[in-house]
Amino acid sequence: MRYLCIGEPLVEFTARRDAPSTFDRRAGGDTLNSAIYLARLMPAGSVGYLSQLGDDAMSRWLRGVMAEEGVADLCATEPGGHPGLSFISTDMRGERSFLYWREQAPARRMFQNGDEALHAVAEAGTVLLSGVTLAILLPESRERLFAALERRLAAGGRIVLDTNYRHALWPDAAVARQVIARAAALATLILPSLDDLAGCFGVADPAGAMALLAGLGGAEIVLTTGGDEVLHRAPGRTRIETHPLPPKIAALDTTGAGDSFNAGWLVASEAGLSPVEAVALAARLASVVVAHPGAVIPRSAMPDLGLRVAT
Repeated sequence: MRYLCIGEPLVEFTARRDAPSTFDRRAGGDTLNSAIYLARLMPAGSVGYLSQLGDDAMSRWLRGVMAEEGVADLCATEPGGHPGLSFISTDMRGERSFLYWREQAPARRMFQNGDEALHAVAEAGTVLLSGVTLAILLPESRERLFAALERRLAAGGRIVLDTNYRHALWPDAAVARQVIARAAALATLILPSLDDLAGCFGVADPAGAMALLAGLGGAEIVLTTGGDEVLHRAPGRTRIETHPLPPKIAALDTTGAGDSFNAGWLVASEAGLSPVEAVALAARLASVVVAHPGAVIPRSAMPDLGLRVAT
């Protein structure tokens, strides 16, 4: 498995603008969104998704979406379990508001029983996880994941961290800072947003955010700043480059913008593109995503990015 994405799959209901009391059902969850875009851009069989689902109709539907998208389903089954639900509304600027029902989600109990999930981590070329992945796990499960990541890193694997910070998922910001910083110290690539770091670490400017992350280790860093520019530090380097983004477009729904940008960056880098080219390509994909409702756009709307990734 070239990419193993770990996280919480959600059943996402998005309110229609033309009929706000009507909701469209889609698959969601930050790392699942990235997994789907990676699978669309990578050779077949490259991407797997690791989580835990139930045996109910919604869980079966999520598994069907993964199968249709070419994402290998590595999710354990919890009898009687039900996945988390997300209800999303957007304002006229495309900014989102959320309602969640996720406390019961089986994904919270990943890594508790058996070694299948740990074996999947050990076999992956690149592991992608997020701040949400870390937030939802029980503390003992989180420790088992960290131990598995340390072993994978020592064996030559890559670890990608999307800092995605959602304060409501954490007991408090101090716990979030400790856990996210620990993951960032392990990561070979960090994909943060300035909003994440401002909310979690209180760092409100790009230079301070880069200094904070650089102090945690030698990972490559790709910092997005809300559509204005992207800051990049190559692995093990001190120099920081700034790359402009195309002009902002009027967004219909910003859900999935960062998740698709992450997938675009990863695939562009794997295809051998330079950082400035990778930023432009990832931004192009994200700009198409925000012009559609929901986190995952129809396959027919996918732009031709001209990528050629070796099998």
